[in-house]
Amino acid sequence: MVVYFFAVSVCLSLLCGCGEKDAVATPSGKDNSVPHPEKRIDVLESVGQSDMSSPAKQTKQSAGDSDFAKPVFQLKNWDKDVKKPEVADEPSNIVREMRAADEKDTFDDLEMALKTPPECLAGKIPSNNEKILWIPKWSFEGVGGVSLPDFSLSQDKSILAVIEITGTREGPNGSRIILFNTYDWHILRIHEFPENKITKLCFISERNRMALWSEKQNSTKKPYELIVTGIDKGGIKSSSHEIRTAITDIASVGDHVLVKSMADTPENIYCFDSDDISKPARRLDSSNSGGVFAISPDKTRFALAGNKNIEIFESTGLSLIKKIEVDVNYTPENAVFAGRNDWFAISAYNKPAFFFKDAVRKQFCDLSGHTLNYNSQDKVLFIEKYLNNQISIFEVPDLSEVSDFIPANVNPKTKGYALFTDYLEHQNKYAMMDSYGNLCLYAKYLKSKKWKKKIILSSKKEFQL
Repeated sequence: MVVYFFAVSVCLSLLCGCGEKDAVATPSGKDNSVPHPEKRIDVLESVGQSDMSSPAKQTKQSAGDSDFAKPVFQLKNWDKDVKKPEVADEPSNIVREMRAADEKDTFDDLEMALKTPPECLAGKIPSNNEKILWIPKWSFEGVGGVSLPDFSLSQDKSILAVIEITGTREGPNGSRIILFNTYDWHILRIHEFPENKITKLCFISERNRMALWSEKQNSTKKPYELIVTGIDKGGIKSSSHEIRTAITDIASVGDHVLVKSMADTPENIYCFDSDDISKPARRLDSSNSGGVFAISPDKTRFALAGNKNIEIFESTGLSLIKKIEVDVNYTPENAVFAGRNDWFAISAYNKPAFFFKDAVRKQFCDLSGHTLNYNSQDKVLFIEKYLNNQISIFEVPDLSEVSDFIPANVNPKTKGYALFTDYLEHQNKYAMMDSYGNLCLYAKYLKSKKWKKKIILSSKKEFQL
């Protein structure tokens, strides 16, 4: 009986699954190859505890570490966060408008409106049917005034180029170049250089281009730069950074653009190729640390009038012809050939003016003003005197004073000293731009000592064209 009961118990145990391992239930829709997370952690822990000293396991772990992506650090570009100084320029002194097809030029005085010869440089600039009006911008900083650092006439005197500096006195500064037709006094072009502080310019001989000198500006990281620009289209055709100091003057003769650097070192006259100023310049020795250039009437010579000597060079070969000792105890600010290759005149503000004839010096003005020039038609020198800014005219070579006038006293009356003066043969008048931004023409009445004036434009007046 007992044996029978034991046999029944064993059979029931086998039927109920006693003694077998419990089956792991797998949810439907799941991947059976992936074990339960908790059970996987248990297995890894048990394996790690049992095989801590196993070299094979350590090698596998090191290989796994190499797959880990290391962080990459990049340096911040702080320059992007620094705001670049901007030139404060509000071109409210410029008006551009399209010219009507039937519109005719109007002037208060028809004597000003001369027909432009097609063979002159101004006549070769294509018309774009745009009417441009400009007056010098008046700055109220400090004592006030206009910012017109330099002027230049083309070789045939048909175009007058004027530099206007934009921006504030503290900087940074930009520039614009205004080109006048001196026959009808219309503005041909205005070329903008918003990042260049241009202080000097000249027309390049026999080419439809100009050379510009741009000053260094630390705030905008602009270096000294010599620039060639087109008269018609503007822009930068070529440039050079070879000169790394300030300069005193710029000129063009023959195939060269001449630049005088402000340095006591030898070879401080730079002669650039007019066709490509990016080429290294030929350098000439000069005993002068400063000075200004002058071109002879026949263009075969150029001179540098400096603080020690007047050095005269050949235009083509650039060889030194002769030196004339100055001995005037100042550096000339103005220099001009007076009708012949061996007649020369120099001046500087608040200093005496001298005339050199065959290297013999003669003083003809006690205290000079700002300008000096030569009228080849009448064979006279004309100079601004320090007292009352009077313009005095001297015959050459005897230097007798034949006429004079005070621009401020000629009707309509204006103020200011001369920034630029020259004689225009085709107008038969003296052109003058003064420190108040007045561009005027002066002429003497026939059989009279009196002078007359015509104001072309003024910073204090409305647009007149």
